[in-house]
Amino acid sequence: MLLQFSVNNYRSIKDTVTFSMACGAKDNDNFFSIRKYDLLNSAVIYGANASGKSNLLRAMAFMGRLVLNKTKVIQSTDTLPHDPFRLNTSTKDASSSFEIVFFIDEIKYRYGFELDNTTVYSEWLYADEKGKEAKLFYRDDEEEHYVNPQKFKEGFAFFDNTTSKIKISPNQLFLWKCDREDDGIISKSILQWFSRFNLIDGLNHDGYINYTMRKMEDEKFKNEIISLVKTADIGVENIVLQEDEVPSDVIEKMPLPQDLKEELLKDGGLKSININTYHTVFDENNNAIAQEVFELDQEESLGTRKFFKMSAPILNTLQEGKILMIDELDASLHPMLTRHLISLFHDKNINTQNAQLIFATHDTNLLKPQIFRRDQIWFSEKDKYGATNLYALSQLKNVRKTEDFECQYIQGKYGAIPYLGKFEF
Repeated sequence: MLLQFSVNNYRSIKDTVTFSMACGAKDNDNFFSIRKYDLLNSAVIYGANASGKSNLLRAMAFMGRLVLNKTKVIQSTDTLPHDPFRLNTSTKDASSSFEIVFFIDEIKYRYGFELDNTTVYSEWLYADEKGKEAKLFYRDDEEEHYVNPQKFKEGFAFFDNTTSKIKISPNQLFLWKCDREDDGIISKSILQWFSRFNLIDGLNHDGYINYTMRKMEDEKFKNEIISLVKTADIGVENIVLQEDEVPSDVIEKMPLPQDLKEELLKDGGLKSININTYHTVFDENNNAIAQEVFELDQEESLGTRKFFKMSAPILNTLQEGKILMIDELDASLHPMLTRHLISLFHDKNINTQNAQLIFATHDTNLLKPQIFRRDQIWFSEKDKYGATNLYALSQLKNVRKTEDFECQYIQGKYGAIPYLGKFEF
């Protein structure tokens, strides 16, 4: 479960901004408890175009990819990904910092690092089991390092008592090194947590179609997807994956090396997979008599395609208690469908594993006290120097929990709206 995330000097974020999933208002719904903490099931981020709401989600995803070493930094000469705020001379060539606070079971961890494209300047990990935070390790280029010999034994083997430094390449995270140890229980659990922390792009739903198709191979999960799609009232009665053999003459015409073509043909060729939807056909008396097959990507609406393709990551998040971030959730979806997806995370009978949803949107129809608490609503806003500020509705004064959030936001009471100039020929 996610509690808090902080970042500075990343894309449009210049100074440190902090996003929290901790309850900050005395409302009675859309949260769950762990130890003495009340955490939100969902959060929504509003803001004008280019205000930085997407960059906050990207910053969280960036940290996740780096922790999981998706860029494959292995050798000492490999470069780290780095995307600083470029509109100020003090930050353009400076390092960036990321810190996240989260729970694994009942233990609260705080992990972070500071880096640029060549060097990890500092990295730290703290654990809180019963209300008091313990330092597991700390490294800093300008200070002595520390590894807890009792609570973080998997890392102590890399600590040099003579130099008081951790033996590690300057372009690598210490977590990566500890994960390679057989007894790296803590580091492995943290990497596993980050693997359950995912971002999908609501504008590019083709980016996760392969995941949905893989999940469709599981009959039980497929039935769950179909059940969810049916609740959307888009006329789809069934969804089937259709596999067809690719003719050998088509393979021969593919722009591939000849030896690869021969290997493909030897191994049985290729298969093309299409997703078909089934709709009910009625006679002149409106009696159901048959089903008509539609090819999803060719004959269904953009909204139907997106709802289907997004269904697998959403259902998997709910079933396994993961954290899902979606940029532009509302793109191509009717407001009622968007609201329907959000309600899955707020329903305690469905969201039994305390999954969390964080998303960015422009859909002001969702700004209702019946849907969101004040502490679930966040705003991003750029200052006159191009830097992103971030704040929650609950942090503003004199906002009642029953007021019309949508009306007040559009009128500019909460900020984070575009200021439109006059255009003339």
